[in-house]
Amino acid sequence: MMKPEKRSIGRFYSALDTLGLSQREVMRVLDRVAALNLSLVMAHQADAAYWKEWEMFGLPGGIQLFTLFNLAAFLLLFWLYSAVISRQRTGFRGSFLIAGLSGIVLPIHAAFAYAGFTEFHLPVSIAVIIGTFVVSIWQAILTWRARMEFEGGAS
Repeated sequence: MMKPEKRSIGRFYSALDTLGLSQREVMRVLDRVAALNLSLVMAHQADAAYWKEWEMFGLPGGIQLFTLFNLAAFLLLFWLYSAVISRQRTGFRGSFLIAGLSGIVLPIHAAFAYAGFTEFHLPVSIAVIIGTFVVSIWQAILTWRARMEFEGGAS
């Protein structure tokens, strides 16, 4: 009787390689997934203004400081995105940073819910929060798969 092979991370990445996408197609999908991720974060931040998220964090300055924070955050995120779509070497890390910053929305809000906060309880709020997490994982996988496309790659 044959012994079953052990599953490993390497086999997982091999499975990703067999999705039938060329490197060019992976990059095209990555561009779109990163744009989707940014769109979800923007939707979440609009929702966060409605729920007065700065009060949940205990931050001073109200909507004024919250707006300035979002301006700075989105300038950074769009700068990172431009590095991704232009295939700059920094785009590799930039894509992971976008995925990471977007991906922490769910754990942060899960902690708020656990602490008893009742904000972000509407179905669309919940869907956007979960969406950022799922799309962030998808983006991270695609980024890893496309690593060699960023001007020689960051292998």
